[in-house]
Amino acid sequence: MRTRERRNMTEREWSITTSQEAIETHERYIVQTYRPHEFVYARGRGVWVWNPEGERKMEMLSCYSALGGGHCHKDILQAFVRQARRYWPGSNAFYNDVAPLFAKELVEFCEMAKVLPINTGAEAVERAIKIARKWGYTCKENAGDSLGFERVVDVVETAKTWGKKTKGIPLDTAQIILCDNNFHGRTITVISASSHDKYKRYFGPLTPGFTLIPYGDLAALEKAITPYTVAFLAEPIQGEGGVVVPPEGYLKGAKRICEKRNVLLVWDEIQTGLGRCGKRFAYQYEDAKPDILILGKFLGGGPGQVSAAVCNEKVASVLEYPEDGSTFQCHPIDCAAALAALRLLQDEGLPERAFELGNYFRAELEKMKSPRIKEIRGKGLLIGIELKHELGGAKPFVTKLIEEGILCNQTHEHTIRL
Repeated sequence: MRTRERRNMTEREWSITTSQEAIETHERYIVQTYRPHEFVYARGRGVWVWNPEGERKMEMLSCYSALGGGHCHKDILQAFVRQARRYWPGSNAFYNDVAPLFAKELVEFCEMAKVLPINTGAEAVERAIKIARKWGYTCKENAGDSLGFERVVDVVETAKTWGKKTKGIPLDTAQIILCDNNFHGRTITVISASSHDKYKRYFGPLTPGFTLIPYGDLAALEKAITPYTVAFLAEPIQGEGGVVVPPEGYLKGAKRICEKRNVLLVWDEIQTGLGRCGKRFAYQYEDAKPDILILGKFLGGGPGQVSAAVCNEKVASVLEYPEDGSTFQCHPIDCAAALAALRLLQDEGLPERAFELGNYFRAELEKMKSPRIKEIRGKGLLIGIELKHELGGAKPFVTKLIEEGILCNQTHEHTIRL
């Protein structure tokens, strides 16, 4: 009887059939860490989504850059389903035949050395922090007399060698520099590096080892570096911070400073990378290639949950067994979707398309000459429209846009994000 009932499952048993019921059930059973707009996804194709009642909207948020190929792209869907029919995760105690191919093509696409795959963006940021810290404690590259590999030195010895291209700082002293107004996720370590009290107020004790500086300020970066600084971690464009584009020359200048001061450069391109900003990666606007490149969002194509810390030769072998790992790391189904997304991005020229459409869209917005708009920012199809602050915030405008058929969101109170 039970088998027959399972075979006769209706569509209703897999999803909710009215928007009102979906909202009420969500609020009743899911911890409310978000404040969703009152539109319920029931179906999606390309840039279009429908609610249970059949009302259609244009998806212009792209799930914070996770849907670079749109909803249910046939190539990604086929890859996901094909692998789901072959086998499911076999644990990292064994190899599988999908993850290595994905890793190879991603590393070659990024022109790096190796990749540490993981599942979510915040996890990839955490891995980059781990790599940077261990590199600072153990890296023997150009080691001087007083800073050796596999031994801890005292503060005096570290100070003596400051200015030389060496590493080997005392354990538990590593510092990583980040920027005010950053957003890298919401795990305990990551929020410890946030300048936003709303993310960390009730979650102490927080993780030490972070220094915050103003975004876009090269002088502040140079000044903040100490003998204990192991990395500078930043977004090439601040997404959740209001789609903030740094001054021209900032990315290249940061790379120059990091190289001069023997500090790792880490770009978080979870939201900006993989074509969204009109190039493969936003750092390419200034040829500021990092030591560690953090990716996520569209890396999984939409259905896959894949992120990555992609490393150059300098740091590719820093982490070793058993210093890291996760059950669903190298998940074959997710990696199959990611592989399809990576090929789709190149085959359909998505970065070039985003560059073209983004320039057109921003130009048309500028032509409006709206008295409500303070500034239009962004690159490619990552666009922020900052409204004049006396209007009281962007949320009412976002609500109206949603009513008119455009799904978007507000960020940093006064900015409409598209």
